[in-house]
Amino acid sequence: MPAAMADTGLDVTYAGVDDIIDRLGTGTLDEPERARVAHISLEARRKHFIAGRVFLRHRLSSAAGHAVQPAAWQFANGEYGKPCVAPGMPQINFSTSHASGMIAIATSPAAEVGVDLELITGTQNTDPVADQLSPRERAWLARQSEPDIWASFLQLWTAKEAVSKLIGTGCAVDFSAIEVDVAAGLARCRDGLIADDNQMSVDMETVDAENSSYCLSVARMLPAASGSFHSRALFMPPSMNTPAFL
Repeated sequence: MPAAMADTGLDVTYAGVDDIIDRLGTGTLDEPERARVAHISLEARRKHFIAGRVFLRHRLSSAAGHAVQPAAWQFANGEYGKPCVAPGMPQINFSTSHASGMIAIATSPAAEVGVDLELITGTQNTDPVADQLSPRERAWLARQSEPDIWASFLQLWTAKEAVSKLIGTGCAVDFSAIEVDVAAGLARCRDGLIADDNQMSVDMETVDAENSSYCLSVARMLPAASGSFHSRALFMPPSMNTPAFL
């Protein structure tokens, strides 16, 4: 068991939208979620929402040792709208990410966590958003080989997204205020962005699923969350369940 799992109970899983719905169904959605589904006109968005909520409910129940059934979870929102488990229920920290037919969820009963997933395959772009990178990050990106420049940029971007979810601001924060040291697996926020010690660990992987490649990043606070994690695919063939660290 990796140290991070022993320290924080961190669990990171990912699965395809269709697989989630086929295997878990939709019976665990509550009435507000069903009402929201009824107002989503685009099928792809509707399926992503359904799968995301169903998957989250089941992963929370797993993290709580099945003390709460998936359909019983209730949710609230933090200061910046970050979703969380409602008061009075087992306080499992969680973060979710959606990307092109895939959903990733990180849970931990002991530490705040942020996760982000981005599709690499078929998303080549020759113009990374350099103004959202720090000088050190731009220097790191410039040292990467040209064929892999977009994937390298996505490493940084998913790490920044994961950190923004960890601290609860989401896209409300200027990403240039978050600096990622890819080699060290660390991230820091500009002074004043968060109240506590602002050094975080960031684990970055590539995962292959459904004939596509994705960048997956998970951010956690140090020092309690030291160590690395291994994500795992659910509902996929075993050959899809061996992510490679970047």
